[in-house]
Amino acid sequence: IAGGGRRLEAAVLQARMMLRSVTMLVAVALGDAWLSPPQGGGFLLQRQGKLGGGSAQPCAAWGSARLPGAGTARAGHTTGLSMVLADSKAGEMKVAYRTAKPKGLREAAAEGQEGLSVFQDVEELGRLLGGTGKAKLVWDSLRDGLSPWDNEEGVTPKARALLASHFEGIPGVSLETVAGDGTTKMLVDLCDGLQVESVVIPNRGKPSAQGPLKPRTTLCVSSQVGCNRACDFCATGKMGFIRQLTAHEILAQVYHGLRVVREQGLPELHNVVFMGMGEPLNNPLNVMQAATILTNDQCFGLARSKVTVSTVGPSPAAIRAAGTIPAMLAWSVHAADDDLRRRLVPTTAHTMVELRDTFHKVLSARTRQLSVFMVAVTLIEGLNDGLEQADALVELLRPLKEVTKGLVVDLIPYNDIGEGGFVRAGADNVDAFQRRVRDAGFSCFVRVTRGDDELAACGQLATGVTTTATPSAS
Repeated sequence: IAGGGRRLEAAVLQARMMLRSVTMLVAVALGDAWLSPPQGGGFLLQRQGKLGGGSAQPCAAWGSARLPGAGTARAGHTTGLSMVLADSKAGEMKVAYRTAKPKGLREAAAEGQEGLSVFQDVEELGRLLGGTGKAKLVWDSLRDGLSPWDNEEGVTPKARALLASHFEGIPGVSLETVAGDGTTKMLVDLCDGLQVESVVIPNRGKPSAQGPLKPRTTLCVSSQVGCNRACDFCATGKMGFIRQLTAHEILAQVYHGLRVVREQGLPELHNVVFMGMGEPLNNPLNVMQAATILTNDQCFGLARSKVTVSTVGPSPAAIRAAGTIPAMLAWSVHAADDDLRRRLVPTTAHTMVELRDTFHKVLSARTRQLSVFMVAVTLIEGLNDGLEQADALVELLRPLKEVTKGLVVDLIPYNDIGEGGFVRAGADNVDAFQRRVRDAGFSCFVRVTRGDDELAACGQLATGVTTTATPSAS
């Protein structure tokens, strides 16, 4: 019996010690917390330091007792608290510790920093601004195409002050031109005086074989200033490579696209395509970061299937790295024959079969939804618009059908860039090419040229290098 009594007493003591540990953990985690004493004992809770109240007060009963001075903490202060636990058996234990700052009164981590990007996920932006509520208001403003720096009704004064003093402004747009079909080309001014172009392409909706198409807007964004792939038929390729765009500069184009949609009353932004200036897979980290923010539900909130990254396929390694980008992939083939491909894309360093086989592996590892694959071919008269080239394309692409949810061939009639030697393929050749590809079992469409009267069509984007910085929008 004596042994049983000692075991019981030891168990009771162990339980008391466990209760003390749990109580301390709760207090540390919650700061100003509601605490309750165990039966037959009592807590003495004493606040120390800046928040005042220095006398000890015992908690009243098993119910709950609010700590003295609770709710009076200010952002930036840390609450001091000492706790005395006592009961008739174990004597008294005193534990002193520092509690966390009260919930909801976080210090803005942006203080003391400069050049921060506003295009952060809500959790990180909330950490910088001192609260996720402020971050959500900023993102509400960005999604509406409204500057959070200037949106007095939608963003708190404190958040706007932090944005003004610690965050990088959104690059401005110095020129907008609207083509006859409603396509808007934007000239975006970067902080170092360089510029890129992006294009807003509205579709008002029209009847189709599948039924009426819902009105929507597509935004074409750039990923580099210039491009090093040197495609002979592309104005950007003629610029050469100047520098990478940051994720902030890529996402600034999306913000301005949303602004144009709002100001012009265009259909909702539905798709974002990385088909502007530059080779996205030569700027993988920034493109990955931009696509992640684009598809974050609390940020721009686009579905992954509504973002497309288009590439010539610089190398097998670059293609493999693209497999984790949260977006659809598109391959600018232009020619299945290796010699003709090198003529059109002089930087081609791998055979088309090597590149195709790498895409096969990447697509087979993707989710079914993200395995939809688009292949683009710019058709140039007398060069790659014949039936022989169509047959070569079919044979190149055939193995990809087994690993894709859908494979679509997009035929792009060449858009003039003022370079001699290239002419848009004739309508008859384009139609015959399309029929040959379709007869082989592939979906094949001819892209409707948009914005070519303002040099806003595929292959026509290019800017001059300037040395004078232009004003930002914020």
